[in-house]
Amino acid sequence: MITVENITKVYRTRTGPKRVLDDISFTLAKGERLGVLGRNGAGKSTLIRLVSGAERPTAGRITRGMSVSWPLAFGGAFQAQLTGVDNVRFISRLYAQDPEHNLAFVEEFAELGQYLREPVMTYSSGMRARLAFAISMIIEFDCFLIDEIAAVGDARFHERCNYELFDKRGDRAMMIISHDPGYLRDHCNRWAVIDSGRMATFDDFETAHDHFLAQMRVGKGLRAVAQPFSRRLTAIDSLRRVAHEDEHFMALVRQADAARDRHDWAAAEAGYAAALTLHPYERSYWVQFGHVAREQGRLVRAEIAYRTACAFGEPVRALAPFIAAVERTGNAVPSVPVASPDGGETRRQPPGYTDLALLSALAGCGPLSDDAALALLRAGHSMEDVLAMMLAEQNSDAKPAALPEAIAVVPGDAAARREWREDLVRLAGARQEAFDVALEQGEQPLAALRRAGGFAGWSLPALTSAEVTSA
Repeated sequence: MITVENITKVYRTRTGPKRVLDDISFTLAKGERLGVLGRNGAGKSTLIRLVSGAERPTAGRITRGMSVSWPLAFGGAFQAQLTGVDNVRFISRLYAQDPEHNLAFVEEFAELGQYLREPVMTYSSGMRARLAFAISMIIEFDCFLIDEIAAVGDARFHERCNYELFDKRGDRAMMIISHDPGYLRDHCNRWAVIDSGRMATFDDFETAHDHFLAQMRVGKGLRAVAQPFSRRLTAIDSLRRVAHEDEHFMALVRQADAARDRHDWAAAEAGYAAALTLHPYERSYWVQFGHVAREQGRLVRAEIAYRTACAFGEPVRALAPFIAAVERTGNAVPSVPVASPDGGETRRQPPGYTDLALLSALAGCGPLSDDAALALLRAGHSMEDVLAMMLAEQNSDAKPAALPEAIAVVPGDAAARREWREDLVRLAGARQEAFDVALEQGEQPLAALRRAGGFAGWSLPALTSAEVTSA
C-alpha cells in the first residue's frame, strides 16, 4: 500500500513562495486505480512526481509499501544523444534486466523501425512517447503512475497500451492523470479532484466529474483581450490559442467528444454548442458541431457549421464532401461554392455564423433564422457587403434596436448566450475603451463603434439620425 499523509508542496519563485499542494492525504492499495482530475496547474503532475519519489514534499510523509514506476510516457530520463537501443540497454542494466530480451519487446511494441537505432534527440514527440511507454512495460512494478498516457500515438497504439496496462497488469495499483474524463471513467475505480491545492476523493465517477465541472465554472472562462487586428486569420488564430488554454472550454469539448464517441448525438451537439458560446471562433469544433447535426438529420444546421468552419480557416477541400452531402440543392443544381478567407483584411473576408449574428444584431435586423443564415453563407459576400446590405434593408424611419446584453451564437440554440462586446470591437477594428465609453453615454452600438475608430475603410451608409439617438 502507498500512504500519503498530509503532504504539502511549496515552490520558491521570483514572486515569492507558491503553494501547489496543501495538506493532501490518501491511500492507494493493490488493485485500486485512482483517477485524478484537475485544471492545468492544479498540481496533478506534481503529485505524481511526489508519489514516484522524483521530488520530495515540503511537509508531510509518503510511505511506499510497494514498488512504484516513474510517470509512464514521461521521456525526461532519456539520454538524448544515445540511440533508442542504447537507452533500452541502459535502463535494463539499471534494473538488472536482460537487455536483449527487453530490446526485442521494445522493438516490436514501439514500432519505430530503423529509428530505434537513431539518437533520441532526432525523434518527434510522438516517437519519444512511444519509446517511453514501451520501456515502461519492460520493468514490472506494483504501482504504475500514468501521466496523460492517452495522448500517446494513434487509436491502434492506444489499444495496445490499454491491453498491456489494464489487461495484463490489471491487478496492480495505478494512479492515472488525464485531461480526458472518459478515459478515467473507463479505467479507474476511484477518483479525485484537485483544486486550489486541495484534494477531494470520490467513489462515484459522475459525482467526481460534476465536482470537477463545478470547479471549472467558479470563475469566468478565459477570454482574449480584444485586439484591433486588421487581418482576419491573425485574429482567429489568436482566439484559438486562447480557447485551448481555457480549462472550462476544454472540459466542455471533452464531454462532447465522449458523447459523440458513444453516438449520443443530442448530448454531443449540446456540449459543442456550450463550448462555442465561450469561444465561437474555434473552427475545429464548428466541424464537430456539423458532424453531430448531420447525424441527426439537421442538414441546414450542419451546412451552416461546415461553411462557418471554412470561413474561419478550415481547409475547404477537407469539408467539401460533407458540405456536398448536406446541401439541399437537388441533383440538377450544382453545388454552391464554399467561401474561404484569403488572409487579407477583415472587411473583405467571408463571414461565419458568429459574424452574421453580430452583424444582424448590430444592424437592428434581429435574430437570424437558420435558412436566412445559410442563404447569406452561400451567397459568398464579404462581411463589408453583408453589413452594408443589412443597413440598407433597415427601415430608415425606425429607431434601431439596441443590442441585447448577449446574443445567440449557435444556430437554433436560443438558450446559448455569450458576451458580444469584445467580438464586435475585434470585428470592427475599434478601440475597446472608447467603445465602452460611447455605449455608457447612450450611443447606439453602430455609432459607438464608428466613434471608437471602427469600420475604418468599410463602404457603409452614413450614420442616420436614428443611430445616434440615445437608447
